[in-house]
Amino acid sequence: MTMPDDSDTFQGFIRVNMNLTRPINMSIGSRPPSIYEVLAHEMTDDSLDRRTITSFFLPRDTVKALFVNSVTTVRQVIDVLLRKFKITDNPRKFALYEQSLEEDANDNRVKLRKLTDNERPLLLCLEWPSHSMKHKKFVLQENDTGEINWEDFSVPELGNFLRILDREEQEYVDEIKNKYRLRKLQFKERFKELEQENAQKSKDV
Repeated sequence: MTMPDDSDTFQGFIRVNMNLTRPINMSIGSRPPSIYEVLAHEMTDDSLDRRTITSFFLPRDTVKALFVNSVTTVRQVIDVLLRKFKITDNPRKFALYEQSLEEDANDNRVKLRKLTDNERPLLLCLEWPSHSMKHKKFVLQENDTGEINWEDFSVPELGNFLRILDREEQEYVDEIKNKYRLRKLQFKERFKELEQENAQKSKDV
């Protein structure tokens, strides 16, 4: 952490865990323009937006370190995170949480507190007791209010969600079928062993 001599603000790093459960849209760069885009571009003065957008699941507990100052707000942290990961979703779909792990003799409980847009993460983490630093962290996840507001998603986004869910469902079905085939084969082998054991006992008698 640094504190300039001529300023009331100071700077430092915060670590944010990305804990997103739904697919996100990400810009993966530019693609070559099609002939139709070139012809349309020649007829207008609009610039070509050739970003390729793809939807995918971000690995859970991805950690990103951000260099911020003492006046950086929660909303600014969210915006910076989305830009660094090239996430094109509406920033309002996400929220920053303060996660605390409470340990007691019988159980460990995790508590999440949603931070307001104007809170300042660097100041907040300085208020954490030193003995509990390892039990606290910032977490970025979906801005859930109990129900998913599907109206916030575009039609292509909803289509991508359905395709991902269909693929996951098919993978789950295939996994169950494979387990059934394996179990069936194990039963057959066991029955064969029992028949051989019974046949051997009959001979011995």
